Amino acid sequence: MLKKVLRGAGYVAAALVVVALLAAAGGYAASDRQLTRRYQIPAERLTIPSDSESIERGHHLATAVGKCVECHGDNLAGKVFIDEPVLARLSAKNLTRGRGGVGDSLSVGDYERAIRHGVGRDGRALLFMPADDFRNLSDEDVAAIIAYLRSLPAVDNVLPRSTVGPLGRALIAGRQVQLPAENVVRLRSGSAGHMPAVEAGATAEYGRYLADAGGCAGCHGAGLSGGRMPGTPPEFKPAANITPAGIGRWSEADFRRALREGRRPDGTQIDRQMPWRLTRLMTDEEISALYAYLRTVPPKAFGGR
Repeated sequence: MLKKVLRGAGYVAAALVVVALLAAAGGYAASDRQLTRRYQIPAERLTIPSDSESIERGHHLATAVGKCVECHGDNLAGKVFIDEPVLARLSAKNLTRGRGGVGDSLSVGDYERAIRHGVGRDGRALLFMPADDFRNLSDEDVAAIIAYLRSLPAVDNVLPRSTVGPLGRALIAGRQVQLPAENVVRLRSGSAGHMPAVEAGATAEYGRYLADAGGCAGCHGAGLSGGRMPGTPPEFKPAANITPAGIGRWSEADFRRALREGRRPDGTQIDRQMPWRLTRLMTDEEISALYAYLRTVPPKAFGGR
């Protein structure tokens, strides 16, 4: 009897292994289709400025607004920002002209496709590039960012190639994680071209433009109501509710203090996963615009995305 049970258990275990292998093979194939898909992105005609004011504008956008330095490092010479073999090893590229950098090899079209579409030179999706945040950046602002990137001093920094582990592939295959290029295709469905440029000013319209480019929804959720950020480690604190239901009693001075000093109205410290070391570099006008926009967002209960 025991032999029969063991033999039956062995058959079950073997069957489970076969099912797991088949699922893994199917998942690998499904993820590979997404990872190797080629995107046909029409070339954009951008005029790249060379004046110091435009380059400084690009520097400001890449730092205070787009927060490129969070992944690419303060000198934009790249770094490994995720190194979990089962999940992925992700290296943000060295954007300078130094050894290991791509500064000498990228055309204007290459930069634009990467920034607004999340697509690399080979037409494949970049593994981690917040193009879904940057997709509506104006031509002028994208051109200023490119001008700034081309002005970077050369830094030698050779980085390992980005790879996706089995868990990462399973998440991609199961659509739990979408590549940025896929998100851009989805978000642009039914619309052609880019959004028109938004005039800078302390307006809600410009505040929405900054919120989109700054990736607010990436942490605070599509409805900005906060909650646990998908895919983050357990030790990460939930993002705050920044709709009027969450910060409705904050004055503009309170909001400015939060972005500049990382402190709430009661004086308590905001965790550094909120990038206030970068938002503190925003101009007074930009902070006023962002505050004006958040006052127009529909109030939602915490986590009610």
